[in-house]
Amino acid sequence: MFNFFGNFRRCRPQNRSLMYNLINYQTARGMIEDPLNNILIDVRTKREYDIMHIKNAVNIPVENIREHEGEYKDKKGILVYCASGIRTKEAIAILNSIGYSNIYIWEYGALSNFPYKDMINT
Repeated sequence: MFNFFGNFRRCRPQNRSLMYNLINYQTARGMIEDPLNNILIDVRTKREYDIMHIKNAVNIPVENIREHEGEYKDKKGILVYCASGIRTKEAIAILNSIGYSNIYIWEYGALSNFPYKDMINT
């Protein structure tokens, strides 16, 4: 599995301060299907979210991540995604800056390559 953030399961690229866990799609699916223990955050705009999103996702646009910090304090895992991975990377940096390291993404953290179409709400 390739990931442009880095190629390790626990990643902290030398030139970035990102800390996250790279997981495979099957693991992501299991975590998404367990919303009591995990939170799936769609960091795209509300308009993008309304058009299409992964089931159990909450929409918190990347620029509002800090404002909603209390909504994921008690979760074991925080999964983050956007359309292509760019805002995912931004969200990870914000979450790291406020103390979170229990962040999980699949390849790129992107909706565009999420393989489980049965989990997509339109």
